[in-house]
Amino acid sequence: MKKNIRILMMSIAILSLASCSEDYLDVSPENVISEDNLDLEQLVVSAYSTLDYRYNTGETRDNWPFDHAPSNWCFSDIRSGDAYKGGGGVGDNPGGGMHALEIHQVFPSSENVYNLWRAIYFGIFRINSAMTTIANASDFPNAEVRLAELRVLRAHFYFEAMKNFGSFVYLDENTPVEEVPNIENSFDEDFLWGKIEEDLNAAIPVLPETQPDLGRVNKLVAHAYLAKAKLFRGQWQQVITNANIVLAGPYGLVDDIEKLYSTPGYANEENVFAIQYSINDGSEFGNLDFGNLLNSPDSPADDTNHPYLNGDDFDKPSQNIVNAFKVDDVGLPLLDTYNNSDLDPRDITTPVDPRLDHSIGRPGITWKKWEGMPMQDNWNRDVATYGYYVRKKNQIDPYSDLRSSGGFPWAKGALDWPLIKISDVMLWKAEAAIELNDVETGMTIINQIRTRAKNSPRVYDFNDPSNPAANYSIELYPTTGVVQAYARKALRMERRLELHNEGHHFYDLVRWGIAPSWINDYMLAESGKRPYYSGASFTEGRDEFLPIPQIEIDASGGVYSQRSGY
Repeated sequence: MKKNIRILMMSIAILSLASCSEDYLDVSPENVISEDNLDLEQLVVSAYSTLDYRYNTGETRDNWPFDHAPSNWCFSDIRSGDAYKGGGGVGDNPGGGMHALEIHQVFPSSENVYNLWRAIYFGIFRINSAMTTIANASDFPNAEVRLAELRVLRAHFYFEAMKNFGSFVYLDENTPVEEVPNIENSFDEDFLWGKIEEDLNAAIPVLPETQPDLGRVNKLVAHAYLAKAKLFRGQWQQVITNANIVLAGPYGLVDDIEKLYSTPGYANEENVFAIQYSINDGSEFGNLDFGNLLNSPDSPADDTNHPYLNGDDFDKPSQNIVNAFKVDDVGLPLLDTYNNSDLDPRDITTPVDPRLDHSIGRPGITWKKWEGMPMQDNWNRDVATYGYYVRKKNQIDPYSDLRSSGGFPWAKGALDWPLIKISDVMLWKAEAAIELNDVETGMTIINQIRTRAKNSPRVYDFNDPSNPAANYSIELYPTTGVVQAYARKALRMERRLELHNEGHHFYDLVRWGIAPSWINDYMLAESGKRPYYSGASFTEGRDEFLPIPQIEIDASGGVYSQRSGY
C-alpha cells in the first residue's frame, strides 16, 4: 500500500534567508531548526506543507488561512459569479476585505490580499531554502529527484502569484540575500512565465512517472502544470502535447460524483495533484483544510440532527451558478438563456443537470447520506442577504471515520483538496482542440465528462430513496456539424458545471478576455436579488488582478511598483 505524504504542520522555519533583517517577508520564524540537525527528507516535506498556507509562526492568520485559502474561494469563487461571500452579512469579513473582493472594490491595504501574497512567498522561501541545503549536501541519495519535486512546487507558487497578481518578485535558490531588497516586481509576463516553465522543463526529465508516496510530485504532475501554463498563454498545440502525456497516465474519472466530493481517498484516481490532509496525527485537531473551514452549513443552537454543527456558511453558491444547471428538453445546457429566469430553491420539477444536487445544497434535498433530515432553510445564516443555497461540494461525508470531529472543526477531515483533477486536464485539451478548430475532438472530450455525470448515481429523494430527488436530465452534445463558436460556449459552460466553486472560474474569465463584460453583466443582473451589488462595477485593466500589497511596497522603499489603477 502506498504511504501518504500528509501536509504536516511541522514546527520548522527554515534556513538561510530567515536570518536576514531585510527579509522581504518581514517574518521572525519560531522553532528554528538548523542545517546541522535537520533531516533532508523532513526539509522537503516541510516545503510540501506550505501548500495549505498554514505555518507555525505564532500568528493566527498563518494557522487559520480561511481569509486567503489555497482553494482560492475568496479570490476566485466570490469574484467570478460562482458564489456569494456568505457568512453573517456584508459586514462579516474575515481578513477585513472579503466583501470588497466580492464587489471588486479592493484596495492595496487589503489584509486578505497581503496574506495571500505572504503565503505564496512563505512557500517560495521554504522551497528555495530546501533547494540550497540539498544542493550543498554531499550524502543525500535522493537529491536529484527531490530537487525536481521542489522545482515543480516553486512553479506552483509562482503560478499562483501570476494568476492572482499578474506580476511577482522573482527569487530562486541562487538569489543572493543582499540583493533581495533591490529586486523589482517586474511586469514582464514573458520573463515570468518563462521562469515557471523553466522549472517545469528542468524537472520533467528527472522525475519518475510514479512515486511511492501518494501526494508527491511526479513527472505527470509537472506535465500537467506545463499544460496549464501553456493554456494561460494560449499556446494550444503545446497544451495538447502535455495534456496527452498526463491523460495516458494512471488517472481517470471516478464513477460516483457523490463520493468524489465526500469520501477521503476516493478521488485518488482522479486527482493528478492534491493537497493531502489528515486526522489523528498528533496535532490538536488534525492537519485539516482550514482554508475552507468557514464554508460548511450553519446549524442553529448546534442542533445534533445537523450533520456538521455551527458552520459559518461562507462561499455560498450563487443563483447564477444554480441557474446554469438548468437544461433544455433534450438534456443540454441553456448556453445563452440559462440566467433569463431563476430556478426556485424548492423547484424539483424543472429539468436540471444531476451535478447540481451533488455539489450544491438545496432546501428539502437529501444531504449526502445524512439520515437525520434533508437540508433545511435554517442551515443558512443570512437568507435575506445571500439566499438558500449552501456549498455541498468537497464537504466530508458526515459518517466518515476520517472526519475530525462531530463539532468543531465541523466539516473537516482527511478529505484532500484537488489542485489539478484529470477532468480539468481533459477540458484543457478540449479547449485547445476547439481553439485549433478541431471541434470534433473537443466535443468528444466534453461528452466524456458529461457521460460520467450521466452514469453517476443520482441524489435520491429523502423520503423515498428509490426515486431521484429532482427531475434530473443530462445528455451528450453532437460531435459533428458543430461550429467553433458553439463549441467554445459548450466548453466554457462545461468547465463551470464540472469545476464550479473549486477556485477556477475567475481566472478562466480573465484568460478568456471576457472578465469585464461577464462580471459587470453578472453583478447588474444580481443587484435585483442581492442589493449590495447595486452600483458595483469591474474596472477593465485593473480588476483582472489584485493590487500589490501596500505594506510590501512601503517595506521595499519604493522598489516595488503598484499595478495601474490602484
